[in-house]
Amino acid sequence: MKYEVPFLSGKNGYSDGKAGDEGQFLFDGLNGKYYQANRRYSVFSQAPTPLGLAIPIYTATALVGGMPIWNPIGSGVKAVLVKAHLAKVSSTTGVSLVFGLMARNGVGSVIGTGQQITAFAETTPINGQLGLVNSIAGTGGGPTSKVKSSRAGTVTVTAAVAAEWVETLGGMGAEVDATANGISLINHDFDGRLEVYPGTMVWVAANVADADMLFATNLSWYECPIN
Repeated sequence: MKYEVPFLSGKNGYSDGKAGDEGQFLFDGLNGKYYQANRRYSVFSQAPTPLGLAIPIYTATALVGGMPIWNPIGSGVKAVLVKAHLAKVSSTTGVSLVFGLMARNGVGSVIGTGQQITAFAETTPINGQLGLVNSIAGTGGGPTSKVKSSRAGTVTVTAAVAAEWVETLGGMGAEVDATANGISLINHDFDGRLEVYPGTMVWVAANVADADMLFATNLSWYECPIN
């Protein structure tokens, strides 16, 4: 039996697939894990100032430090989460923290009084094909994000509950910068397991509130048509 495998780009011809001695397909590791997602859809990411922002507690109504991603009804896409990074910038109190991903359904597409989202300061995410760097549109980059995200400004929602904590990202022990020199970095790979469908919002939160502990946070995703 012979399989003719077309090229992803649609160019003419077919690639010659290779199989191992046990009949399994062999895959080339030339490109990175999210290379094809970036080529086809664009991988987007958002991060605050490198000076950092406080991570909101899981019951918070102000979310901007959690890098919220809102997929409104009518977007036509789902946002597939890629990675979350949290690096501590500064701390004066030394509180133990656990970080998690919050998810809320039924947020619709409307902002205003009486809605689940009462304010959303949308910002433009960085395109993984570097079609947007330093807020200047470039050439050759991928498509524009169809979901809404924010890394600065005011984002307020009705209070969250513990049940909206859907995945733990990591944690860190109590540490004050003036007395300790530990390294605090969380690198969490979602591995394509979590998909944010229209009408859903996600953000990063902590189990306790600590406005004095600031983090340089990054949340990345790619968008693909709903099927």
